[in-house]
Amino acid sequence: MTIRGEDLLIMGAWGLLVGSLIDTIGQTQQSLTGTDLGKDLIIKGNGIEAFGNSLQAIGRTKLLPPEPELSEIYSILGCWLEAAGNSTNAIGVEIEVNVSEDEGIKIDTLGSGVQALGAAFEAVGASLTEDSSFRSLSIKGNSFISLGSLLESIGNIFVINNKTEIGEQILLVGSWIQVIGSFILVHAITLEVESISSSKIESSNLSYYNYNTC
Repeated sequence: MTIRGEDLLIMGAWGLLVGSLIDTIGQTQQSLTGTDLGKDLIIKGNGIEAFGNSLQAIGRTKLLPPEPELSEIYSILGCWLEAAGNSTNAIGVEIEVNVSEDEGIKIDTLGSGVQALGAAFEAVGASLTEDSSFRSLSIKGNSFISLGSLLESIGNIFVINNKTEIGEQILLVGSWIQVIGSFILVHAITLEVESISSSKIESSNLSYYNYNTC
């Protein structure tokens, strides 16, 4: 059974939302208690987010026309960068817990930076598309995710420099901003998939009409 690109987009968006919620619950526990409580959820959340980003990248690749637009290339690149960033986050937190706290935080910081860059690419890709019902939502959602990831990277820098309290606060704010962005993105992608489906139906009906009038 072949999964359609539209289905992968929806699955990826919901995976990103679920992952970001799990990550944020873990980050909230960690920030409020000042302990490692919640790090296991952060690891799982980032892993689910990376999986969701990968599904989106594959879905968008399956939907590429023979001559893709620059906006579509930017969006696919952004998805893969986000997947790489979230995977790096998960690895970094794992290292932080089990191997070296300093090294783990540095890797986590890098991952958040890569994720911010990926979401920024997606926002730019959305901005280059034609005006539609989902265009502005896609820009907003990805911008929120990019900002939240950037704040997480900054928060980790504060933690590395022994300013743990303010660093944890920034991490918490960044995490919740990503959740907001993920909610917006689910709505945006739902509208985008509806638009794609409508276009396919119209194209099919037109082809049928042309065939039967020849």
